[in-house]
Amino acid sequence: MTGTGQIMEELARRGGVAGWGALVQVAGRATVERAVAGGEVVRVARGVLGLAGTAPAVLAAASVHGTVSHVSAAQLWMVETLRRPTKVSVTVPRHAHRRPVPGVLLHYADLCGGDVAGPVTAPVRTVLDCARTLPFGEALGIADGFLRLGLVDPGDLRAEAAGLRGPGSSAALRVARAADARSDNPFESALRAVVMLCGAGDFVPQVSLRLPGHGLVRPDLLDLGRRIALEADSFRWHGSRAALVRDCERYDALVVAGFCVLRFTWEQVVGRPDEVAVAVRTLVSLADERSGSTRGGRRGRPGHGRSSDLR
Repeated sequence: MTGTGQIMEELARRGGVAGWGALVQVAGRATVERAVAGGEVVRVARGVLGLAGTAPAVLAAASVHGTVSHVSAAQLWMVETLRRPTKVSVTVPRHAHRRPVPGVLLHYADLCGGDVAGPVTAPVRTVLDCARTLPFGEALGIADGFLRLGLVDPGDLRAEAAGLRGPGSSAALRVARAADARSDNPFESALRAVVMLCGAGDFVPQVSLRLPGHGLVRPDLLDLGRRIALEADSFRWHGSRAALVRDCERYDALVVAGFCVLRFTWEQVVGRPDEVAVAVRTLVSLADERSGSTRGGRRGRPGHGRSSDLR
């Protein structure tokens, strides 16, 4: 392997960035300088080099000698987020002194070995950082995403959250307890968060229903006992013509089978959550009144993800 190849391999092994001295030890000063001059390696900060083509978030973190964290870390773990951040979140040591860098949002905390995976915070740490600093709906979507990808164990997440102290610890525990791998996307998670915060119904994500004449369907959120389905409709996840046709067929089949269906747009869930909460609470109250319930009690769980046959 050539000297430049050794440098490239070392940088890749370190997640795309490394100190000048470490690369000189691998291939020698002259080879490192040639790699920089040739563009294969870029100068990130004083004494720090990066592999050309490395994720911009990783290079931004290296420029302040920090670790990619929070929402930016979630994105590097390939977890979908409700919003695209305008700045790269980077965690630096608690007592570090860093000058503001355009496009970088600094967080101050001391990370231990288990909190870091190369240039990015580890999955559990990332989820808890987001849970402590983001609105509940956004944080829940990220937690659901990590669980859905199998990157975080729900028991480990709850245990780590229970051990937190200080600002945001109660919010992190709430997210950890509410996180659900069955949630299909962060928009759906945001809708579930609104419903949970308003305390209405017994809604569970992505329950499979076998409807007569239609087959298997999975509403975004379902309260099977009250026969209410909630759908999160957005162009991002339902924007094709084929998706529109499937959605309409599913909604019609649910109504024919005796379900009430509420459909909410991105603008409602993200921009007007109180409006969503009022609609859901009102429909749940109507369902309880019609069933003769005077206390709005629970009428049965919808199978927690198991297929339910309507007879």
